[in-house]
Amino acid sequence: MLVVGIITIVAGIHYVHTYIPKEILPDIRAAISARGVIDPDARFRKYMENRYGSMDDPAHRERAFEDFFNRDHIRAMQLIVTHSPPDQRRANIRATANWLASYRQTMTSQEKSDLSIYFHSDEGRAALQAGTAQFMAQDAEYRSSTSPVINQLMTTLSGLKQ
Repeated sequence: MLVVGIITIVAGIHYVHTYIPKEILPDIRAAISARGVIDPDARFRKYMENRYGSMDDPAHRERAFEDFFNRDHIRAMQLIVTHSPPDQRRANIRATANWLASYRQTMTSQEKSDLSIYFHSDEGRAALQAGTAQFMAQDAEYRSSTSPVINQLMTTLSGLKQ
């Protein structure tokens, strides 16, 4: 029994290091640590704090928002949604959209300015293009189910001044 247990652990570690890109592991770890929270909005807030740090810090909120256009983060979110219990998927997507709407409504003028500068830079435009390409590479059912999040992302981006 001990040998089977050790082999299982070694195989699991090998699988994680071989097949799951290290860039998405922080997202996966944050999601695992938040999975026991019952309220979807509280679960998403816990995920965000575990992933980025305190959401009271504007720099953490900005980084979290920018990461919605990061290829690795998009891949991680797709894995998280796909492996969420079916009865939680819609609630998790709605909680993500709620967080984005709340963020947009409570952004300081400095946050708006920082995000505007970033998304109008070469790096920001490249992130938008890469993020869009990664999102469009997902299956149509996933893209459709996450439309509330995409709506909030686009609404926030359109509100940023040049």
